[in-house]
Amino acid sequence: MSKREICSEAKHTVDVSNRYRIPTSSGVTLGACVARPSGAGKFPALVWLDPYRSGSDGGLGEMARYFAERGYAFVYLNARGSGNSEGVSRDEYMVEETEDGFDAIAWLAEQPWCSGKVGMLGASYSGFTALQVASLTPPALKAIAPAYFTDRRYTDDCHYKGGCLRGYYDVMTYGLSMVSKNALPPYPAAVGERWAELWKQRLEESEPYLVKWLNHPYEDEYWAQGSIIGKYDKIKAATLLIAGWNDGYANPPLRIYNNLKVPKKLLYGPWSHTYPNTSHCPRIDIYYELLRWWDRWLKDMDNGVDAEPGVHVYLREFEEPRPDRRIIKGEWKTDSALPIEKQTLFCLPSPLVGEGLGVRRLGGAPSETSGSASVKYLPAACRNGGLWDAGVPFCQSGPQNADEAHAINFTSPLLEQDLVILGQPQITLFCSSDVPVVPIAVRLTEVGPDGTSILVTRGILNVTRRNGMDRAEPLPVNTVTKLEFELEATSWKFTRGNCVRISINGSDFPNVWPTPMAGTIHVHFGPQHPSQIKLPVWKNPQKLPFDFRPSPNDARGTGLGSAPWQIVHHVLEDEYRFCMTPGNEICVSNRRPAVAYVKGRQSQSCEWPGHKVRSEAIAALTSDEQTFNISIALNVYLNDALYFQKQWSNTVKREWM
Repeated sequence: MSKREICSEAKHTVDVSNRYRIPTSSGVTLGACVARPSGAGKFPALVWLDPYRSGSDGGLGEMARYFAERGYAFVYLNARGSGNSEGVSRDEYMVEETEDGFDAIAWLAEQPWCSGKVGMLGASYSGFTALQVASLTPPALKAIAPAYFTDRRYTDDCHYKGGCLRGYYDVMTYGLSMVSKNALPPYPAAVGERWAELWKQRLEESEPYLVKWLNHPYEDEYWAQGSIIGKYDKIKAATLLIAGWNDGYANPPLRIYNNLKVPKKLLYGPWSHTYPNTSHCPRIDIYYELLRWWDRWLKDMDNGVDAEPGVHVYLREFEEPRPDRRIIKGEWKTDSALPIEKQTLFCLPSPLVGEGLGVRRLGGAPSETSGSASVKYLPAACRNGGLWDAGVPFCQSGPQNADEAHAINFTSPLLEQDLVILGQPQITLFCSSDVPVVPIAVRLTEVGPDGTSILVTRGILNVTRRNGMDRAEPLPVNTVTKLEFELEATSWKFTRGNCVRISINGSDFPNVWPTPMAGTIHVHFGPQHPSQIKLPVWKNPQKLPFDFRPSPNDARGTGLGSAPWQIVHHVLEDEYRFCMTPGNEICVSNRRPAVAYVKGRQSQSCEWPGHKVRSEAIAALTSDEQTFNISIALNVYLNDALYFQKQWSNTVKREWM
């Protein structure tokens, strides 16, 4: 038998209950749904901590059943103020919430049915909490397996990017959905007669996270809470990091892996913000990979997990750039470590004599003559980069050619051999502008024989944050200034015979909110202005020595045929609206970048005999030259009759954003 076949067998029947009450040192008790093997015995506990009401109705989910049948107690733990827990949720990743996780692990480890060893897992919010709680070093926490997470909330989450406010995401999806979700009641069968009292407290005291995020436009102490950067040494649990190249959290997995000093593994697939068993192909049986991880570190099985290379990465390559593609071209590669050094490969020189109008080359050395190229700042110029994804499925980028028509482009000669990269490319640009605030957006693409350009990765920087995300320094007008920043992490094989292209303008629609001034971006190059890009070359990746078990699940639907999202152009005003679902849209203007809006509508519900509760949250975020203005309305219905209402509104100074 191969060691990869050694695992816990599915031999247990399962008991499940959502009536567990877990005490914390603050006095708040947390609701939990526990699925564990029936009968006597001691088993490791697996904790999934989030505010999404997971398991609160007492249902036995697929994942909980899988692990309980194989000898684990699976615990859906509701964050305070959510599900069946006491308390109030006033923000994401509160200090109290992380401390609650620490207390819950200690309590679980002491239960008569627990072996004393605990693991934490989860995707997105629950992946965040696994890392955050692990950084408190709970003694009983022996292993974690987060998926789709960050270590630095300001720079690598769904609120800000490169010193720019995110565009569509928070109001149209997660941020607003939490307003409606936190207004739902606990289940009386789980909580008892206090359910109405707890619900009333939630309705009256819960706060929209959205307002807080907007009030912190710099990377201040607010964002330090929940960020484990600089605290990697506090994590003592063996760590399996699960990441996806089409997910919104591309950078943190590489940073965390390089800095951890514990047994660790990186599993980086082509997936979106969906677990690897239902995301893009190749889908894998992620439950089995998790089982092997838990068996090794919570049951001490000698199953070879710690003898395998630490880095498993899906290396992507050129393919037809269809936004709805399910099968991602590439292959699995492995290595014992990640590339550390970035190798300078391409410089941005002046146009070559005899080339077509507007054609500029990437070369191995700066041009001997100085030059510059210019592009007008149009917030909606790039509309084919796909959607930044932290929960929206299958929204990949399309062909880049139309976007490149409104950009400065530098293209390499035909590659004489394959070029493999893994990590974050670093861009150095010498830029100037006639306005003091503008975004610089850079896309790295591969160009095929027919001219089709496919997105490899991208990055963006608000030039006022060029010296740090904790301050704003207006760009000196019409003055050449050096800018350095990293693009999003990627793995990619550029194919021999194709070209590498760098495309530069100021747009990433609908992912980024426009900065307020219309202007022009100038990129300078030559001996005095050596603009260049450094690529993280992956020198010797090895073929994966085994095949992952294929997923038994079907892929999540792409929405093909149902028009899940569209972009509408108002020709006379030169406005573009991105419409995702009814009541959810963002609008920007190429003519007046300062004036933009996003509208969102989110609804959540729960029910039990005699009660049906539906909460609906509606929000609008608008901007002008000086301010952001946000309004939120919450309506809660009991058996279709209006039961509760509350509103919030706020005006925030733009702060060069």
